[in-house]
Amino acid sequence: MSARSTGLVLFTAMSLLAGTTPDAAAPVAKPDVQNLLHATLDPQFTAGREVLVDLVEIPPHAALEWHSHPGEEFHYYLEGDARVEVEGQNALDGQPGTVGHVPFKAKHRAMAGPQGAKVLVFRVHTQGEPWRYVSEGASAHVPR
Repeated sequence: MSARSTGLVLFTAMSLLAGTTPDAAAPVAKPDVQNLLHATLDPQFTAGREVLVDLVEIPPHAALEWHSHPGEEFHYYLEGDARVEVEGQNALDGQPGTVGHVPFKAKHRAMAGPQGAKVLVFRVHTQGEPWRYVSEGASAHVPR
């Protein structure tokens, strides 16, 4: 293949990729996570549980790594276009004003399209556990 042909192929491939939405090849992003609330629930109501409420921002065309949480997770999509993939389930496309759910300890990841995404995340969480476990390693976790 000539250098001109190789250049044309690369240009075509890059042009096609520029207009795509996030997928498995999307760059892994560090989310901008702002904790809004971290409160322990009354043990008479449900012992050993706490609530975490976070504002999560994902940059355009970026994906978070596969991870899980020691709790139930609920989303309210505020801005942009988010896609949440949950292992063994259909992907959820979150649009502003819609909600989503990730089951207890389910492996999942979130991705953003060209607008990025801003999501309010509410978790009922096992008290004292790290806020998330990254799937790359069995014991990997991200401290709060």
